[in-house]
Amino acid sequence: MDLKRTTALILAAGMCLSSALAGDGDKVKDAMKDMQKQSQDAATKAQDAAKKAADDAKKAIDPKAPAAPDMNADPKMAEMMASMTPGEHHAHLAKFAGDWDVKSKMWMDENTPPVESTATVNAKMEMGGRFLYIHYNGDMMGQPFKGVSMMGYNNNSKQHESVWVDNMSTGIWYSTGSCSADGKTYTMSGTFTEPDGTKKTTREVTSWTGPDTYTMEFFENIAGGKERKMMELSYTRKGGGNDTKPEIKKPETKKPEISK
Repeated sequence: MDLKRTTALILAAGMCLSSALAGDGDKVKDAMKDMQKQSQDAATKAQDAAKKAADDAKKAIDPKAPAAPDMNADPKMAEMMASMTPGEHHAHLAKFAGDWDVKSKMWMDENTPPVESTATVNAKMEMGGRFLYIHYNGDMMGQPFKGVSMMGYNNNSKQHESVWVDNMSTGIWYSTGSCSADGKTYTMSGTFTEPDGTKKTTREVTSWTGPDTYTMEFFENIAGGKERKMMELSYTRKGGGNDTKPEIKKPETKKPEISK
């Protein structure tokens, strides 16, 4: 019972006493006894309620209760956090972000000249700097050609991983590999399936040739354990120049004419 109700009972008891005083003496005594009993009961219930509330509060702040886990103190949790965090390899990938002009060469076989075409590429880092998304727009053999690639570095497997899809295939090209310590050369290996169902392994080499240029070369394994070059893509960052030093021509000097 709360304090408000206790106060109300006391006031009511006072009113009963006042009324009783105006009547018979025995009735006054009985009324006083009833009032005292009700007051004692109300006080006891109020004390019990207060004690229960104090006990509940003590349990809520019990020092023996388990504390929240410290993520840094738990080795497993720290290991998981490290595996989720982008690092040096992701910083290397971020250098590919931007808009690019592309010149491509594709060899149908070793005995014919390459088919040449052009394209544009938009690349950006996504998922908090964890993955490089590449959108390729160009043409191939006179037909519109679009492709999308996603590349990242897996902290757990310690390797680069990439996938490629385009509008001239229904398959997904998976590749895995590594990069040099300076992040300037990437070597990836993958497989693709031919229309007749045979699978071929591939090798892809990406090399930075300057701050704003890089090349991608694609090779496939052929009979006899040999490989042949299928494609070469040359990338130039838009507005970044071609990273080649201009040829400096020396000014021509004319021999003085000798008057006769």
